[in-house]
Order: sequence, then C-alpha cells, then structure tokens
Amino acid sequence: MNIIRELRKKKGIQQKELALIVGVAQPTVSDWESGRKDPSGERLKKLAEFFQVDELVVLGKGVVDLSKEIKNTPRTIEARIVSGAMDKLPKDQREQVLNVVKAMLSNHPELFTEET
Repeated sequence: MNIIRELRKKKGIQQKELALIVGVAQPTVSDWESGRKDPSGERLKKLAEFFQVDELVVLGKGVVDLSKEIKNTPRTIEARIVSGAMDKLPKDQREQVLNVVKAMLSNHPELFTEET
C-alpha cells in the first residue's frame, strides 16, 4: 500500500479531506496514492507537516513505523541521508555503523542529549 494512503487512513480522513488540507483536487491525491504522480514543492511540505513525518517518508524513501506517532525525524539533510542509507546497508555493515555510533555515545554522551 502507498505510504500516503497509509498515513491518510491512519488519520481517519478521506481523500477529499486531505485534498482540502493540502490545497489540491481530490484526483491529485488519488494520483499520489496510486503512484501515478509524486507530490512536490509546497504540497510535499504540507503533507509532511500534516502527517508529522519527514518529506522523504511521504515520498516513500524513508522509514516510518505506522503503529506509533513520529516525534523525532532527522532534521538535517545529512541525518536524512544516513537514516535512509542505513536501511540499504547489509546487516553486517549496519552493525559496524551502529558500533561506531555506540562508541561515540560512550565517549561523548553530551552529543546525544535530547533537546527539550
């Protein structure tokens, strides 16, 4: 199933409601959900804001767990690239990257404090 459709259904709204929110016609939402077209520009930004996910998630290039709310998406382009690339790495290479991050965390915990 298309991610825009999944996000819309999770919100419990119809295509025409989403179209009004984003400022497009209902057939445009249908095109996005069927994969005939991708949202871009201001429409992509509005979708990401409405669904509270990263723009890459809306485009199907990011990962989202639809079973819970998304609170912290990567804020920089670098973080989005790393986040997307991790899913594409073989398991052994993902583990190597995670080991480096764990080492950084243990050596520099101040870099990983949550902002309030």
